[in-house]
Amino acid sequence: MADEQPTLRNFLPKHISWLTIVLALLAVGTFFAISGPSRGYPIPIMGGVGYSGTTEAVPPSAGAPMMDTSVSNVSYKGGGMMRPDYYPYPYPNPDVPVTDTREFLKVTYGANMQTRDVQGLTRRVVTTVRGYDGRIDNESSSLKYGYVGFAVPQSKFEAFRDELEGLVGSRFLEVNISSQNLLPQKLSIEEQQKQADSNLADYKAARERIVNAHASAVKSLQSQIDTYTQMLVSLRAQAQTPQVEAQIQDISNSLVSLNQQITNENASYASQLKNADANIKYAQDWQTAVKTQDKALLDNVATVSGSVSIRWISLWEMAQLYLPGYWIPFIFAVLAFLSLLYDRRRFGTV
Repeated sequence: MADEQPTLRNFLPKHISWLTIVLALLAVGTFFAISGPSRGYPIPIMGGVGYSGTTEAVPPSAGAPMMDTSVSNVSYKGGGMMRPDYYPYPYPNPDVPVTDTREFLKVTYGANMQTRDVQGLTRRVVTTVRGYDGRIDNESSSLKYGYVGFAVPQSKFEAFRDELEGLVGSRFLEVNISSQNLLPQKLSIEEQQKQADSNLADYKAARERIVNAHASAVKSLQSQIDTYTQMLVSLRAQAQTPQVEAQIQDISNSLVSLNQQITNENASYASQLKNADANIKYAQDWQTAVKTQDKALLDNVATVSGSVSIRWISLWEMAQLYLPGYWIPFIFAVLAFLSLLYDRRRFGTV
C-alpha cells in the first residue's frame, strides 16, 4: 500500500525542460518584485511636482499653480483612487449668508499621465492647450519626465478636458480637480463698492453744502456792502459837518471790514473746495480700484489653471496596470505547472 501512495519523487518528470525552469523562475521573481516597495508616481503638490515613494527623483520643472485650500469636488480617473493632499473646509464660511446661492468657482486642474514617449506626449499636450485658446505657463520635458503648466478659458474647459484625457488610456491617467467658490471675495468687493459709492455721494453733498454756504455768506456780505456804499454816497452829498464826517468814517471802516470778510471768506472757500475736490477724487479712485478688483476676480474665475505631469512607464509597469495584484506571478506559476505536466507526459516520471 505504501508503494502505491503518490510522492513528490513519483510526480516529478525524469527531465525538467528549460521552459519549465524559466517559467518557475519568472513566477518567483515577479512575486518578489510585486511584494517589494512600489515605485513612486507623480502627484501634484503645492509649488511643483512631487513623487510618492522614496525611490524616484524629482524631475526638474517650473513651479506649478498653487492648489486652492478649499475643494468642492474631486474626481479621479484611472487605476485606483489617489488620496488628495488637501481637504475642503468642513463648515461654510460664517460671513456668507446661506441665502446667497451665487457661485464664482475658481477651478484648478491637475493630471498625471504615463506613456512610453514622454517628449511626444508633452508636445501633444502643449498643442491641445493652444488649440483651445490656452496659455502655456511652464513646460519641461526629458526622456523620463515631462511637465506642462497652463491656463485655459473656463468656457472651453470641458471640451479641452475631454480631448486632453483622450491622449492616453484611462489606466495611464490620474485626474485631480479642485474648485473654490470665491463668493466671500465677491461679497467683500461688493461691500467696498457700496462704501465707495456712499462716500462719493457724501463728498459731493459736502461740496455742494460748501458752495451753497459760500454763496450765501458772500451774498449777505455783499448786501451789507451795497447798503453801506449807498449810505456813504448819501452822506458825502450832505454838508460836511463834524457829525457827518464821523458817520462817513464809521461807514468807511465798516466797508473795509466787510471787504476783508469777503476776502477771508473767499480764501476759506478755496481751501474747503480744494479739500472737497480731493475727497471726491479719492472716492472716485476708490471706485475705480474696486471695479478693477471685481474685473480681476471675474477674469480669475473665467480662467482654469492646470498642470499635466508626464512620466515614462516601463513595460513591467504597463503589465502591472493590466494585471494588477499577483495575477502575473499566478499566471507564470500556472504556465510552469502546465509545462511540468507536459514534461511528465513527454519524459515520464522518475
